[in-house]
Amino acid sequence: MDWLDAHKQDLHDVFAQTKQIVSTFPAPLDQLGLAYLAKFDARKEEGANNYICYLLPFWMKDIAELPPETTKKLSLANVFVMLYYFIQDDIMDSAKSEHREKLPLANLFHVQFLAIYRSMFPSHSPFWHYYDTYIHEWSEAVTNEQHADYFHTDRKQLARKASPIKNASTAALLLTKQADQIPAVTAAVEQVLVTLQMLDDWADWEENLEDGSYNCLLASMRKHMHLSEENTLTVDMIKDQLYVKDFLDTYGQIATAHHDHLLGLQTSLSQMTRFHELLVKNIQTVNQEIKEKRKKLASGGFYYFLSESR
Repeated sequence: MDWLDAHKQDLHDVFAQTKQIVSTFPAPLDQLGLAYLAKFDARKEEGANNYICYLLPFWMKDIAELPPETTKKLSLANVFVMLYYFIQDDIMDSAKSEHREKLPLANLFHVQFLAIYRSMFPSHSPFWHYYDTYIHEWSEAVTNEQHADYFHTDRKQLARKASPIKNASTAALLLTKQADQIPAVTAAVEQVLVTLQMLDDWADWEENLEDGSYNCLLASMRKHMHLSEENTLTVDMIKDQLYVKDFLDTYGQIATAHHDHLLGLQTSLSQMTRFHELLVKNIQTVNQEIKEKRKKLASGGFYYFLSESR
């Protein structure tokens, strides 16, 4: 996994700097911020692996070579972007007000990434047009997702729920005077984000079914089963599709098509392409594991016990 291993020291430096900055926040926001950061710290095995958020600036080195410190600044900014927008997600996804104490913290995160961008781009830079565009894309995507079935009507809107991540790729291209590459690179980043959402939704389908959140896997399953809006998708129906009827074959084929599309964009972002390939393989691996486990069960309980023991 060169897309990760080659940047481990850089990530250590970026998260160490993030931690140092957050520790200067006024109390009690410093401790609240450090606790929130710890959930995503790339230096910890138990941290959430939101690789694209903080690795995208380093992956951009494949086509936009920048001084190492500049790349780290873009990664640092993207870490604060990630933290800020995850708090927005926490608040929007909660029916109660348990996350309201994070609102002041979110604004401190916001100040940090704005300060980094302002140090790199003057007010007349085209970067700020893109910056505003990505905020508008995020706002529209998260507002309308629940009613629009993006997975079937406008898949790029799934990616735009994470549009501010694209600040990093666009910044790198502008700093290396390659603005003409922004459309193709943006399309590539969005394709990866869509497949990443597919994988996240496989992991979260039970939680999303319970809370009523939009989920790519469930939306795809509803369409596959020709269910109308009035038809309820139950846990038993979902498990039957996943574990008996091999629905992940269909889901995996969609992810494979995404990879073919990514390769067709010809952006030379080889590290990001290999990351995407791993996402696709993860779906295929889960699918194969389900089939193998079913085969063992069909061979009899004692055989299954022995195979699992090994």
